[in-house]
Amino acid sequence: MMFELPEADDAQRVADWVELELALDRESISKAWLTSIIEQSVGEQPSEHFLSDIWRVLSDRACRYRQPRFSVESNLVCRAETTEPIEPYVACLLFSLYSINQRRNDPKLFERLIAICVGEYLGGESYVFGWPVLKNIPANIELRVREICTKTREKFAESPQARYKDRGVDVISWKPFLENTAEHRSNQIVVLSQCAIGGDWRSKTGQIPLDAWKQYIHWANQPIKAFAIPMVIHDDLWHDVSTEAGLLFDRIRIVNHVPLPFPDAPLLDEIKSWIDLEIENARLQ
Repeated sequence: MMFELPEADDAQRVADWVELELALDRESISKAWLTSIIEQSVGEQPSEHFLSDIWRVLSDRACRYRQPRFSVESNLVCRAETTEPIEPYVACLLFSLYSINQRRNDPKLFERLIAICVGEYLGGESYVFGWPVLKNIPANIELRVREICTKTREKFAESPQARYKDRGVDVISWKPFLENTAEHRSNQIVVLSQCAIGGDWRSKTGQIPLDAWKQYIHWANQPIKAFAIPMVIHDDLWHDVSTEAGLLFDRIRIVNHVPLPFPDAPLLDEIKSWIDLEIENARLQ
């Protein structure tokens, strides 16, 4: 059963849908077949220019994945075999395509995945700071800030006001130097990440109040901010979003930094279960 195609007049969204169909259901998708699907959805045949846009988007993406997910020919897109776990990739596609429908979305799964991927990118550690908190993470924001200071050996200065749940930060990652764990010093790379899974992500790129975080913790080396989404950020937006949000983790970068083997087996099982539920909702009845 085919997946629902949202926004069939948007080349980026159609490209997401093609990726999902290839990942789970189809060995290949032809331009002629896709033309008929879009026509059924919008009531008229898509232009050749629109189809070319979709193929161009897919071609750009195909060469950026670390391990190919699909190959693009003149009139055909074909699935590529991969030895990497497919679940993080499929979860990002489902979030990207259907998050605006607010079905069974669980942003904590995405935040936990981002914590792993940013940690892998840095070769360091991560802490899921965002609200609602995970089990064994303090609900009180001051206690969480103090915990970060303990882990990073940075200096606690003051607590955020109690009305703040996470002060715009979902994941905190850092790369400690190779010093004795009990004696390591402050001064390291620290990344404050915000995660967004909804279709309104563009309005959230400037929400980390970095100056406020410099008041809460007296960092020996100032942190940088990052922004993570399950979508692929289009080249036309890349510079603007970089300027607004800092270090970017879109789907391609996330998938490229999923460590092998996957270090959190319970999380992988939860992602698999979530995918199974979401697939039921996303397929056409």
